[in-house]
Amino acid sequence: MTDIPVIQLADVTKTYHLESGDFTALNHVSLEIKENDFVAIMGPSGSGKSTMMNQLGILDVPSSGKLYISGRDVAEMSNLERTHMRRDTIGYIFQKFYLIPLLSAYENVEYPLILKYKKRDTTGKATILLEQVGINKDMSAHRPTQLSGGQQQRVAIARALVNDPKILLCDEPTGNLDSKTGYQIMDILCGLHREGKTVIIVTHDPKIAEYAQRTIRLVDGRIAES
Repeated sequence: MTDIPVIQLADVTKTYHLESGDFTALNHVSLEIKENDFVAIMGPSGSGKSTMMNQLGILDVPSSGKLYISGRDVAEMSNLERTHMRRDTIGYIFQKFYLIPLLSAYENVEYPLILKYKKRDTTGKATILLEQVGINKDMSAHRPTQLSGGQQQRVAIARALVNDPKILLCDEPTGNLDSKTGYQIMDILCGLHREGKTVIIVTHDPKIAEYAQRTIRLVDGRIAES
């Protein structure tokens, strides 16, 4: 394990230039997330959570300040390098699953491998991951609309893991699930953390945040850590 943070925000400000005027969503935020951390991000609507997630996931860049991923300054990367880092370093898990409706569960998990290697998976990795999150061979042949919300989220987790990312970025991963299924999903994420993954989760639910080692609270684009 290295001492270099897997993610570091150094005095990051993000301002959006709107017709109604400039809006600062993040205001001089500094934060370090180390390897194998389990962090929850909480805050009221409009506090900057979504903007923070976009920064952590390299989906956006700061207006000022520095964003580092594994010690690398994101601003110094080419667009292609950022794309490869998103593909290989970060696994994304969303509240709305974002599975491809025309593909089977198996094909959804296999798809990132096809994008990376330009060929179908012959390693069995997609099947192994699906089985690890509780999706058997019969279910893996189903399209997303034929699966329950909890099953779709399990598929989404397997898809996020297929390129073996260091970081799992989870945006309200239990938000569309009943409490029992939500806790089952959190048990999976806790298991992945024990295996060495860095897990970052945005949630509005204090009970879900209790799974994390620490909670970061955002208010009006500023950070207060507890």
